[in-house]
Amino acid sequence: DKSSKDGIPADDEEIEGATEEGIKIIYSRGIEEIVGKGGKFNKIKCPRCTSVFDEDGRFNPQCDRSDAIYIEGDVLLVTIGQGPERDLFQNEGLLNERGRLDIDPVTLMSNLKDGVFIGGDVRRVGFASEAMQDGATVAESIDRYLKGEDMKAGREEKEYETASIPERVRYKLQPALKWTPAKERLDFVPFEKSYTLAEVIEEARRCLCCGPCKSCKGCIVLGLQTEIAEIEVNEDLCSGCGACVAVCPYGASTLETSDDKIRSVVDDSKCKRCGVCITVCPAGARTIKDALEETIADTYATLSK
Repeated sequence: DKSSKDGIPADDEEIEGATEEGIKIIYSRGIEEIVGKGGKFNKIKCPRCTSVFDEDGRFNPQCDRSDAIYIEGDVLLVTIGQGPERDLFQNEGLLNERGRLDIDPVTLMSNLKDGVFIGGDVRRVGFASEAMQDGATVAESIDRYLKGEDMKAGREEKEYETASIPERVRYKLQPALKWTPAKERLDFVPFEKSYTLAEVIEEARRCLCCGPCKSCKGCIVLGLQTEIAEIEVNEDLCSGCGACVAVCPYGASTLETSDDKIRSVVDDSKCKRCGVCITVCPAGARTIKDALEETIADTYATLSK
């Protein structure tokens, strides 16, 4: 139902911003014809849209051409979406007979041109994390391609367990957006004003808790790691000083007494493998099993500032 603002695929902020700038939204109308006069744009013919999706849920707009209106204007701006520039793909022979990119889903190499790899939003419009995953996939494919190795061995599609979003005790509203006044939006400079540092921190605290590493597994999904890193404590080196307990932002480090000796332990249900405890341990008693050297180095550099 696109007969009101509640039925159109746009955020409330987008609708509000357009309305502020004097844009009038006409609901339930498609475009059948662009009419010119004297070699210039004159008006568009807009039949009434009766449905947008078919019975199978596919995008298949249907219009009643007997019920049409004409909208006159001086300039017509066609802004029905965005996509990649197709001329390059056409010239390089990367489009199939249906005019689409033909890509191997495992290697992301073109099925029409050997040695050409395609990923990111040009392949599919999605999340930034998916584009990052495509980058990692293509990097491995190029490495194998240049080495003459099997392009698909060990890269079959994996199945991942699903989990429900954890419940939260309370929810915070998103900070109100700050925009440049509508009368001042006369150029292409972004009109959304950025958050202050305090607002950025407050916004970050609204994020859903993904749980401990053993539940999240996002790094594995993105192909950044093959398994969850494990924090290990060498009991022979640990003196029980409690430095790790003091700095752990997730409360995953605690002290326990065993055989009259105080030792540090890790609670896997809380640990997020950030590496902070490793950087502060004076005895070097803590390590990450698969050695996330870069993460540790970055954390140490941050703490040293």
